[in-house]
Amino acid sequence: MPVRSAARHPKHALTLIVLLLVALLFAIFYLWQALLAAEQTQARARLQLEANRLLRDFENFQAIEWLDRDYRMRWVQPLAGNEAAVDFVYGPEHPNYAVLAEVERTATAHLSNSFQLVQGGQGLAYYVPLYRQTETGTEFDGFLLGIFRVEVLLADLLKNLQANRLSVELEARGQTLINRPTNDQVTNSWSVSSPVELGENHNFMLVVHPTRHLLATATTHLPLMIMISGSLAALLLCYSLWLALQAARRNQILKSTNRQLQAEVVRRQATEESLQHNQARLKLIIDMTDHSHDALFIIGLRPQELVYLNRTCWQSLGYTEEELRQLASIAPRDIMPDADSWLHAVKKLIHDQGNAIFQQHVRRRDGKLTPLEISVRHLRRLGRDYLICVGRNNSEQLEIAERLQRLSNQDGLTGLYNRRYFDKTLLSEWRRLRRDNAPLGLLMLDVDHFKRFNDHLGHQAGDDALQRLANALNNCLMREGDCVCRYGGEEFAVILPGADPSQCLKVAQRIHEAVALMALPHPETSNASGLLSVSIGAASLQPMPEWGPHDLIKQADAALYRAKDEGRNRTCSAEPNEGL
Repeated sequence: MPVRSAARHPKHALTLIVLLLVALLFAIFYLWQALLAAEQTQARARLQLEANRLLRDFENFQAIEWLDRDYRMRWVQPLAGNEAAVDFVYGPEHPNYAVLAEVERTATAHLSNSFQLVQGGQGLAYYVPLYRQTETGTEFDGFLLGIFRVEVLLADLLKNLQANRLSVELEARGQTLINRPTNDQVTNSWSVSSPVELGENHNFMLVVHPTRHLLATATTHLPLMIMISGSLAALLLCYSLWLALQAARRNQILKSTNRQLQAEVVRRQATEESLQHNQARLKLIIDMTDHSHDALFIIGLRPQELVYLNRTCWQSLGYTEEELRQLASIAPRDIMPDADSWLHAVKKLIHDQGNAIFQQHVRRRDGKLTPLEISVRHLRRLGRDYLICVGRNNSEQLEIAERLQRLSNQDGLTGLYNRRYFDKTLLSEWRRLRRDNAPLGLLMLDVDHFKRFNDHLGHQAGDDALQRLANALNNCLMREGDCVCRYGGEEFAVILPGADPSQCLKVAQRIHEAVALMALPHPETSNASGLLSVSIGAASLQPMPEWGPHDLIKQADAALYRAKDEGRNRTCSAEPNEGL
């Protein structure tokens, strides 16, 4: 790669240098591993030669014995040290009993596996079948036994070892019989194995481990020196290339510095012009928000502080800007009584990432509370959360809404609550009293012969009579929560929460007395006094799961019809289970 091209693409050049270094180090490492493998192969071959030499030099009997055809020991030489074997009989429980039977059957000599000698210690037995000539032919005459002690065998193997001793193990079918380690044995290292053929037994194996002396004479420091020198050479080569690349890169940087300085001058001029333009726009925006009728304020979070507020905020509350800021930081509840819960609700916008409108009240300097509709929007800039709040005095809208709500529940003629309010209130009181385990009373009223009253005196007189009756009914209610509703036409309903039948009858009696005091003449009435009168049906129920508000209305209606049938101008109380 040319130096100038490398300076233009420093990352690519550095990558190539790193790849070159990795390739060189890999080649050196591979060469080092190959040299180590060659030295280890040489050491293995030398260790194998030592093991084979040991096997070639091995021959040693420890005892000669004769066993007759009944498997009884008849003769032992030498006798010293073998007294326990005299007259010994091989029984079926002996581990070599099967070997004796096999040798007798095949007439072939065989070396046994390792077993416990009666003289003590581990040993081997070489069984040779004996035969003699008789007049009838060849006859089996027992066995000639060659007894070997395993310790003596291994000692004989090692007696001719040189100064660089070997660590030797004798194994039989994978089980170590004798282990003769040396002081300088290399632990957890490789080893070589040579089969030991004794007689016809191939189950023995001689395992030889290398020693530090053997490895020291078979290996050199040449692989390590080659790896170190090769690595240093590779590092020096790559470092030289990197220095050349850095020099070319510095020259390229110096050439581009002048172009960057010129571009920076142009950029700063453009930035100053843009900054002046933005400052003019910001001043215009601040002037516009200060003259707005709506209060605009910005709250910064973490830490919480009042970042900005326009002129309307402090002027509408009767404070200066400094006074309002200080009061908001020290005692925000003096400005907004519900400030804590409002701020808690507003902070949820951070998680919802949305907008919300809240209805709150703010306290002016003179102590007067002013309703304020606050529109809040969450904004995040430069890692910080902000709440953009716009407040508007909506007292007129609230008054209009309250008036409309009141009118929607009010009868236009009498000023009493209407049928819609009656249905809603009766249901809510039924549910509340069911939870409180208290009764709910209801009076259903009907003006006696009101159609005749209208026909003779006119609808205007009928409307006046209904208005006066509504006032009288309102004056008869003595408890908080009782309410009178116009049920329809000349029918009225009185809801009495918590009233039992006796209390319902007392209220009904007061209504009769109030209507009589009105002293409204009725030209077509059945009342002996000739005055306007009412008939009342009274009912009271304990709210139960199997009943509903309509069951209470049924009872009161049934009692009202009974009062009319019995002559009007009276009150009848609902009978138990009447209308249910």
